[in-house]
Amino acid sequence: MRLNRWSEPPLDRRTYPRAEYRRTAPALLELEGYRCAVRDLAPGGLRVEPAPAGRVWEVGERVSGILHLRTMGRVLIDAVIGRMDRSGLALVPDDGPWPESSVIDAERSSLVRWHHERRGAPRLPLPQLPGQGGTPLRDVSATGLRYALAPTERAPATGSHVEGELRLDNETVIPVRGQVVRHIGREIAVALDPPGLTPEILALLRRRFFPEGADTPS
Repeated sequence: MRLNRWSEPPLDRRTYPRAEYRRTAPALLELEGYRCAVRDLAPGGLRVEPAPAGRVWEVGERVSGILHLRTMGRVLIDAVIGRMDRSGLALVPDDGPWPESSVIDAERSSLVRWHHERRGAPRLPLPQLPGQGGTPLRDVSATGLRYALAPTERAPATGSHVEGELRLDNETVIPVRGQVVRHIGREIAVALDPPGLTPEILALLRRRFFPEGADTPS
């Protein structure tokens, strides 16, 4: 840690426009060999939640890593741990590389567009059918799905990548991949990897679960 850091005014990340990863897969930060979930990013710092397990972190510790952004890909960072709490770590820029403001603005704009598209995508609640095996689905849309954990199934970590199959019958299997964005009790929300579910697949699901012109939730 630099000797004169005590005399520098503290950086308040809240004063900067931030790229916030809410209800979507967080950005990935490879920090000192640990994979971390980034919840927000600004010129003044970033937030990691939770703090990666496996080692002790200290306030004032200098760290480096590789930040994976949606818009720019891999970006090197040098940072100092500015704050720690039960939720995670707050990193502030050190003397080395950090994403430029234009890069963070592009990332924030990309997230805003994604949220608008997500809100505009109609969701299809799925009833649980008698004798249905596997993990019960609660609803799906073009960009995501929500499912319930089985009684003995462990919840995947937020930010982790998951994959599986939507098996409608023995001959109709739809592979899906995505990232866990949040837990709601025993239910897991997943943001699907592009291109998500096509309109043809959603139409197939409607026919499968709401046949013969049955009332379909809007």
